[in-house]
Amino acid sequence: MSGSNLEFGPVLRRIGNGYRRDWPMLLLVGLLVFVPLGLLTALDPFAGYETDDWDGLSSVLQIGLAIAQSIVVLLGTVFYSGVVAAGEQERHSGERHSFGHVARTLPYGTLILADLALIIVLAFGFLFLIVPGFILMTWLALIAPIIEMEKLNVRSSFRRSRAMVKPYFWRVAGVIIPVTVLQSLLEGAGDQLGHSLLGETFFGNWLGSIVANLLGAPLYALAVLALYFEIVIRERPGS
Repeated sequence: MSGSNLEFGPVLRRIGNGYRRDWPMLLLVGLLVFVPLGLLTALDPFAGYETDDWDGLSSVLQIGLAIAQSIVVLLGTVFYSGVVAAGEQERHSGERHSFGHVARTLPYGTLILADLALIIVLAFGFLFLIVPGFILMTWLALIAPIIEMEKLNVRSSFRRSRAMVKPYFWRVAGVIIPVTVLQSLLEGAGDQLGHSLLGETFFGNWLGSIVANLLGAPLYALAVLALYFEIVIRERPGS
């Protein structure tokens, strides 16, 4: 364990610097990713279908479309978080990577499997008791940057995240839990804005999804990256 405590100030400054320096990239990549993803999420594959109307083929097609939709959405969010991570890594190490390089080198499969595993683990945690759910959410908060930066597999990234967070558990929880709540509030506000402007329509759903993601996704991505880099600094000998 490092003797240097994890303070909120450096973490918050790193998040703020990420917004200040990278807002054009966050907005541009967000539009490139979340406009088409918003279109996909606005398309309900089960809309207009009653259970009694389904036959074997239509059921397979609708379920297949829903699965494909979910995979594409996961790929898009993984790419977005990867671009944000590349921007932070550039400042941290001085290496500059293009969007194309990020798109080619991101470990999509590992990140998607980790996301799915995390959803299952957190669901079980919150199902039994709220407290274990928050504990798991804090322990496993750094999985995405660990996979992106250190190229670990899913199991190793889970272990590594817990090991990194453990010495600073309450500090990490003091960032992750409020950020998660704030992200949810921002996404809800963005969704409400879309519906208030265009109503409960397809285009309202589309706009709401875009604005919700533009508001919420950068906050959580920058927060976990800030925590990751601040803890890595404290892991170094003599820190």
